[in-house]
Amino acid sequence: MSQVTEQPLVKNIKPVPAESLVGDKIQPGNRLFGIVWINRERVSGAPCFFGTRVPIQTLFDCLSAGETMDQFLDDFEGVDREQATAVLDLAAHGLLDDLEKM
Repeated sequence: MSQVTEQPLVKNIKPVPAESLVGDKIQPGNRLFGIVWINRERVSGAPCFFGTRVPIQTLFDCLSAGETMDQFLDDFEGVDREQATAVLDLAAHGLLDDLEKM
């Protein structure tokens, strides 16, 4: 998949050590950078919220179980509202469908 160079979808990207990005499939310049990161050395390659080890699937599981966004954010420290909202918006538009193929 080619890298999409656009404005990032989140404004306040958490700083992470450069070595954390080695081998990551979403690099700076990709509009998903700062929202999601994917590395097969991290949580078996599951797409996670950037800067965390929290799989994005966890958000969908929590919401489908009836939890609120606030409950999810309280339970999963490190994930911020901007990231979670961006993931939901991307999913609503089918823009996360190819993440597992990356």
